[in-house]
Amino acid sequence: MSAPPSSLPQWRTRTPAQALRVFAASRAWLLAALLLTQALTLGAALWTERQLQERALRAQAQTNLTQMAQLTSVSVQTYLQSAEQMVRLGQGNVRAGLLRPADGAQTLRAFDTLLDALPQLSGVMAAQDDGRFAFVRRDGPGGQGRFTRLIEVQPARRVTSRTLNAAAQVLSTTQQDEGYDPRARPWYRLARARPGQVVWTDPYVFATSQEPGVTAALAERGGPVIGVDVQLQQLADLLRRLPLGPQGRAFLADAQGRAIATSRAWPQEQGGVPLLSEVADAPLHVLLDPRGRPRLFPQAHWVTLEGELYAAVVQPVQVKPGVEWVVGVYGPAAELMGSPGRRGAWPFVLLVSLLSALLAWPLVRRATRPLAELQRQATTDPLTGLPNRASFLAELDEVLRQPPPGALGVAIFDLDGFKAVNDTYGHPAGDEVLHAVGARMLAAAHIGDTLGRLGGDEFALIVQADSAEEVRLRVEGVLDALGRRPVVAAGVPHALTSTAGLAFVPPGSAPTPSLMLARADTALIRGKRREKGRVWVDGEVTMPTLFR
Repeated sequence: MSAPPSSLPQWRTRTPAQALRVFAASRAWLLAALLLTQALTLGAALWTERQLQERALRAQAQTNLTQMAQLTSVSVQTYLQSAEQMVRLGQGNVRAGLLRPADGAQTLRAFDTLLDALPQLSGVMAAQDDGRFAFVRRDGPGGQGRFTRLIEVQPARRVTSRTLNAAAQVLSTTQQDEGYDPRARPWYRLARARPGQVVWTDPYVFATSQEPGVTAALAERGGPVIGVDVQLQQLADLLRRLPLGPQGRAFLADAQGRAIATSRAWPQEQGGVPLLSEVADAPLHVLLDPRGRPRLFPQAHWVTLEGELYAAVVQPVQVKPGVEWVVGVYGPAAELMGSPGRRGAWPFVLLVSLLSALLAWPLVRRATRPLAELQRQATTDPLTGLPNRASFLAELDEVLRQPPPGALGVAIFDLDGFKAVNDTYGHPAGDEVLHAVGARMLAAAHIGDTLGRLGGDEFALIVQADSAEEVRLRVEGVLDALGRRPVVAAGVPHALTSTAGLAFVPPGSAPTPSLMLARADTALIRGKRREKGRVWVDGEVTMPTLFR
């Protein structure tokens, strides 16, 4: 146990929420400065060049097309990166024990939560080498309902499919086995062939929804394959937001020329994932090579069809290293160039500024990422990912400045028997135990409570509740969660318990964060001499006679 904390220069330390606001404001100011500079520059240029004729208008159209193609590329990459992050998160939850593929019901609930968190996804799945399979996808009007499928193999193969409405009420349940085997699907084979890498399938038709889409999947040795489905229709929604005229079109295709998505319907509608050569209109046919694959035009390409001038930009989009898709934007020059005599400069300045904001935002984030990382390192414990001592004190200081109604308590937890783990199994095993303990305490804490690591095997918790009794019960709940089952580190289970000291903020007082931690630490020290494995409240126990 540590000595009572000394006073810290609170004005130099920010809570994670304060740091987030500071960085958000910094990024907003940087982006605003970039946009203001660009807007002023464009306004002055357009004001002096409004007398130019077709050559200037062509340059304007080329800029519009290039920026729209770049904007689409950035949007598609961001869209797909979100899906990639979700499969990595799923595997991380498996490693941390938060997702248990052996428990089909728990896996379905976890996947339903992922769908609520990321609207880009249409389905989430997990498959194992023995054929077990858990799958949840959106269903019903607006995708508010759910379709689930669970394949179990012990003691015998059993397939359970359910349809639920938006209120999570079961509409139908079937036990029909159609012979579906996830191990035969492309996403499963690709993931198993490249363990540790996120793989993307070619566009295909989903077996359950019969809708075209792509799947991202990740496998780790000895674990399940986690995959997410992204429907192509959702990518088409991104393209429809581009400021194109009624005859313009934006499209997304893979390297083989398969039509992944389009901003408006193709002249010849086909099911599944058609080839561009099968559905293209006349302007798009000009952009295809003899094999039906789109040719690249990083700068505006001009072509005259039946007396009308068209412009097009076709650029590659990197889905992942070594795999590229193609984004194209084209339309009649009259829609893209406009007319200087009828249209003012400022609407165009506003349009370009908005497009540039979307394109510049990833650059602003990249430019400020090192500063954000430094602040994260300064406020986060590197071992557990929880707020460190300085950040926890800053959070406590902010709470104490405006104490909420009800009861406010601060608890310090000290692990019983942790020193034996370090002495017997070494510090790497001890670090693994601390990481697992932090995750277990965070899962047991209530929403709104603040958990941090003070150092060593000491953790601290800020609890706000309606009454002091409720505060104590919540602290005891975290304590019980630690001792409920052993913590496994280096393959060895360690039965750990914890003792906690709890101090309450007296009504109407304004103690310092250091004083509150000192009171909780005193309760912990005195209580631990009497009995370990329970919560001791400040003032419950006095010093033994020997120390008076």
